Formats: sequence, C-alpha cells, structure tokens
Amino acid sequence: MTVVRIRLRGDFCISSPTGDALTPRGKKAMGLLAMLASSDNHTRSRRWLEDKLWSDRGSEQARGSLRTTLVDIRKNLGEFAEILGSDRTSVWLEQDRIETDIDNTESTREFLEGLVIPDPEFNDWLMQQRMMLRRSGANRSDAQLPGRVTIQCGEPWNQSSTGNAKQQIVNDQVGKIISEFIAASRRTITETNADLVIRTSIEEEDGGAAILVQVIDPLMDEIVHSDHCFAEDLNNFLRSQEVLGRFCWNVADLTLEKLPGLRRDQSPLAMRSGHVQKALRKVLTFDPVEMQSSLSVLDIANDEMDAGLYLALKAWAMTSMIMEGFLVEDAATLEEISALLTRAEELAPGDAMMAAVSANVQAILFERHDSAVNLARRALRENPNNLFALQAMSVGRIAQGQLDQAYELSRQSKFISALSKFEAMCNLHHSLLCISLQRTEEAVASSKLAAERSPAYRAPRRQLIGLHAAQNRAADSLKQVNELKTIETNFSIERYLFDQSYPSNTLRKSGYLDRARQSLVGRK
Repeated sequence: MTVVRIRLRGDFCISSPTGDALTPRGKKAMGLLAMLASSDNHTRSRRWLEDKLWSDRGSEQARGSLRTTLVDIRKNLGEFAEILGSDRTSVWLEQDRIETDIDNTESTREFLEGLVIPDPEFNDWLMQQRMMLRRSGANRSDAQLPGRVTIQCGEPWNQSSTGNAKQQIVNDQVGKIISEFIAASRRTITETNADLVIRTSIEEEDGGAAILVQVIDPLMDEIVHSDHCFAEDLNNFLRSQEVLGRFCWNVADLTLEKLPGLRRDQSPLAMRSGHVQKALRKVLTFDPVEMQSSLSVLDIANDEMDAGLYLALKAWAMTSMIMEGFLVEDAATLEEISALLTRAEELAPGDAMMAAVSANVQAILFERHDSAVNLARRALRENPNNLFALQAMSVGRIAQGQLDQAYELSRQSKFISALSKFEAMCNLHHSLLCISLQRTEEAVASSKLAAERSPAYRAPRRQLIGLHAAQNRAADSLKQVNELKTIETNFSIERYLFDQSYPSNTLRKSGYLDRARQSLVGRK
C-alpha cells in the first residue's frame, strides 16, 4: 500500500511515495493537516479545528472556512485525496496511508518550524505541542530556548543632545512598564540590535507642548503603537506621577496588546508578551472558564521560559478566582499558591513586576501586610506607577493604620489605570478601600465603573447591593440583585445576607451588611 509522508519537524511538507510535493500553499491548510497528523488517532472534531484556525470568526463563517480548506487540500493531494476523510462531525487522515516523523527523537528541528498562522488558539496549541515534545527529550536544545528581550528607550546617548532629557523621561516610563511585563532589559548607550525602540518627540510652544510617543519594531521598521497628548504646562505634566503615569501606562498597555502579533515568528518578544497578555485578558474577564484557562496559559509560559513572573501571575490569577468564588480557599490551594510565590522569588529575585504581583497576593489573600509592603516598596522604587504594587501598598498601609496614605495610593492606581484593561480591577480595589473608610458615595461610584467596564465581574455588583441597601435605596439594590443573578445563577438575597462563607467580607467587616439586612430582609 502506498504511503504519503508528512514532515512535522522543520518545515512542514507532505510528499507522495515517489517524493512529489503535495504540500498545500495555504498556511491554515498546512496547520490543519499538521493537527491531524500529530494527534493520537489522526482525527479531530470539526468544531475543534474551527476553534483552532478560525477562532475570530462566527460559527457559520468558521464552518464555511473549514469546508473550503478541505476542498483545497483534496485538490492539492490529487490522486491521494482519499487519505483525507471527513463526515458531519469529524475530519481525519487514514492511519494506514500516512507516515510522519513526529516520533523521530533524534531530530533537532523545531516542530512546525516557521509555520506562522495568525490565530492565538492555533499558537497556543503549537506551543503546547512543542512543550510536550521537549518534555519527551526530543525537540530542542537549551541554545534554542527563547532569549533575552531588549528594549531601546530613546536615541542612544552617544547621539543625544542636552535638550532631550524631557523626552527621555517619557521613554523611560513607557519602557519600564513594557519591560516589567515581558522580563526585558532596557538599553540606551549605543546602537543596539534591540527588539523594540521607544522614541518620544516633544514640541514646546507658548501655549503648551505636544508630546508624541512611538513604539517601533526596528527589524521591520514598523510603528507598533503610537500616541500623543497635549500639556499646557510640560514641567507639571512630567512632574505629576499620576498624569505622566496614566499617559505612559496606556501607551505601554496598548503596545503590549499588539506585541504578540509582531513578526509572527515566535520571537522571544512575541512569545513573552503573548503569554502574559493572554493570561491577563483571561483573568480580567472575570469569567470562570476563562479565568481557569489562564492557569494553563501561564503553565505553558513557565515551561517555555521558566520565568518567576509567570509563577507569580498564576498565584495572582488563583487569588482572583478565590475572590470571585471560583476556587475553594482550602489548605491545599493556599499551600499551592504559597509555593508558587516562593519559587517565583527563587527564579527572579530582582524582578520588580514579580515582586509587585507577589506583594498583591501577600496582601489580599494571606494578609501578610509587612511582607507585602516590603515587596511593594521594592517594586515602586523601580516604577512608581506599578499598579500591582500600588494596590498592595495600599492594603498594607490600611492594615498599619495609615489610612490617608492608603487612600492616596489606591486613588493613584485608579487614576493611572483609566482606559486600560486594569480599570475595572483598580476601581473595585478602590471601592473596597472606600467601604473600609466609610466613603460611601466614592465606593458606589467606583463599583459602578468596575461593573460597567467588566460585565461579568461579580464583586462590584456585590458591593453595590450592600451599598445601595445601606443608603436605603432598595430599588437600586434590587436592580443589582437581578443583574447579579444573570451571571451568578445560584445567587440569593438570603445567602448574600446570612451565609458567612459568601465573599462579602469587606461589607461584613465595615458594617454595611448589617445595614443592608434592615433594607433587604423579606424582599425578592
């Protein structure tokens, strides 16, 4: 029986028994064949393939795209088209008609080397496959592991003039935020082969100053992201941690969102940013399924690069799940989270973002406030606008009785995070702090903003039920009850008011829940 050969290590190709090329031209056609050839029984469901190759399309569009791709593959296979089978639910390759090199443990070539498909679900699958092959001792050497990422902040100093210090302040702040999330180094001394260049231009006039920031991919000479703003008083703009911080944070945040697609070649820059941003987006949906899947993304990231930041982020994601009620806060879970933080510190003892994320977990979950303050201080020395560190420091200060400082730190994180994907999280944190400080109106405003920015976020709606009820605004409180029931199917007023295990500790400790009972008992 004639056998078609499929090469999965190195450049993907498929060839006839006589060596004639049968490889389809389309990248997604190659990816589809590779996913079938590398599966245990060479079979995948149609829905699974659609999710991996057309995750950004509606179900009807994805089904149509799959049908078209199968037709194209069969045309390209010619007389060997019968090796590809399909029915209404599945697609497969005839097992006795194909031969692959996936079990060739002596190969030093990367699995599907150079195959670039612009779909995050496919790239997740690809990374998982490479990780499993590497675990089997069959894939790539240490020399091939993702290398260091370098960011060049501004023009090299040997080309700079004395008048560019103001631009460099902006470059440095944007560079700090980006580098913290992808464990990168920053350079400005000489011309470098940097992965990313940050360049700021400032034009001062009598009426103020125009500030333009460009984040550039030097390899492709493409602008990854750019933004600008106008300042009536440039010096005040640069001196204000909040104003400068918000502008730079949003530049960095949008840049980080775009970096995973950069060059589409699994470069260290794309890989690092891709892992972190995908995990963050999943956690910040506050959807139980998405939050759970973020843990797998971070596991893949750590297996790929063994960086302490990914372990700390996993601990933070698990803490967020506990706060939302999606993960049981038992001894085993707490021990796992604690072990993640310990290992993260061992892997990245000088990493500011790792310290900030760890501080956040220490403060919120374990209530180890002295440890959280020390870690947060370490992170804030590096970057005064680190949102995780600001929150952790705020929680630590309120535990130490420094209420005014706690409030200002929280307000700073809320201001800086505006318009970013962290806005809902920071507003919820500020709301909880304001509840503790009996700042009812401000707590209501922040909770509303958090709920608006993230529709699946349960915590701000829980706060609003109690806050409105305590204000004798029963109708507004019951409106929030009905909205919460749509995303928390087992919710009831009785459980909310009387179940000590229900996640409303801040309302309970601050007395708002007692006041809410007087307004809500007996209502449906």
